[in-house]
Amino acid sequence: MPVLELADVDLYYRSDGRGKPLVLVHHLAGSTLSWEFMIHDLASRFWVITYDLRGHGKSSVPPSRYTISDHAQDLKALLEYLGVKDPILVGHSIGSLITMEYALKNSVSRLVLVGALYKAPDPIPYMRYMDIATRFGMEALAFYRRLNGEIPVKITESFSLWSRFLQIYRGTSVIGYINTVRGLLESPNYESELEKLRDSALIYGSEDRLKANLDVFKRAGFRYFEIKGTGHFPNLESPEELLRILYSL
Repeated sequence: MPVLELADVDLYYRSDGRGKPLVLVHHLAGSTLSWEFMIHDLASRFWVITYDLRGHGKSSVPPSRYTISDHAQDLKALLEYLGVKDPILVGHSIGSLITMEYALKNSVSRLVLVGALYKAPDPIPYMRYMDIATRFGMEALAFYRRLNGEIPVKITESFSLWSRFLQIYRGTSVIGYINTVRGLLESPNYESELEKLRDSALIYGSEDRLKANLDVFKRAGFRYFEIKGTGHFPNLESPEELLRILYSL
């Protein structure tokens, strides 16, 4: 199992294919499994690098909160270890904040944000999520979000996709989730810096609630692509369409 040992965390990563480096940074409570429907196809064209954020999947679980800067430093350390320069970065959800933080301080050839945020989200729902995860576990949190209408219909109505979603959620430890959320809620507001990243690509599912952030990114000059009939997880719901957009950039 390939693991990069850093001072305070061991990062699990995958390396597939060869060519131009393309790095996939997953969502909250995600892992390398979040990209499973896309890696094989991408690896036919790119050197694909995926990894589990600290506290997620097969990476270790440091005991204190993880800031966006911590995650970006992990990403930098991994890319330096692998000898990667000027990567294509694809960041999904919290991964969008991590890749923006990285791209503002390091050279990238292209930045692609999927289901993006530009600042910390409303803390109230996340306080509830942390409470449910603490008391009942990550699978219970996934079911709570499903009952609350927060998981896309394409996932909840498919036995195989829902099973995969649960598998991904279970792969995140409760402590890792809580430490990540605490750091997420302290995320910087990147609105004033988005113009430095202009001409980056932005992708939302048409049913993604985070599409409310669209106007902020468009004013900064981001190129916009929308996947119809899809929610917050196009990597699971519509991987073929997400691949088509990535290949068109």
